Amino acid sequence: MFGQRMREIRLEKKLSISELSRRTKITKSYLSNIERNICTNPTIDIVQKIANGFGVHPAALLKWKENRKELQQSANNYSNDIKNTINTMNDEQLIELKGYVEIIEWKRKKLPINDLVKFI
Repeated sequence: MFGQRMREIRLEKKLSISELSRRTKITKSYLSNIERNICTNPTIDIVQKIANGFGVHPAALLKWKENRKELQQSANNYSNDIKNTINTMNDEQLIELKGYVEIIEWKRKKLPINDLVKFI
């Protein structure tokens, strides 16, 4: 669980909840709720802030193992699945998919919300 891993790293680094809160600009109560698994689904932005507060890569918090060969194999499998699915879509479904892709690209760039209007 994310909360348990967060607590382990915090204790390893000898940080108090207050210090982590100061470093991350996340409230002590929210950090405590994450650690106690009351909040079990923090956003990726929260995960990134906590990782930055600890000075670690987010993967360390999520217990992701960086095995490039395995990741590449998974990516290739997903890529083939996506290609096969796209090949079976009609024009209406492809237009809808294009909209989703544009929203994802917008989120990655973190454009101002006004720029989203061009996608709608």
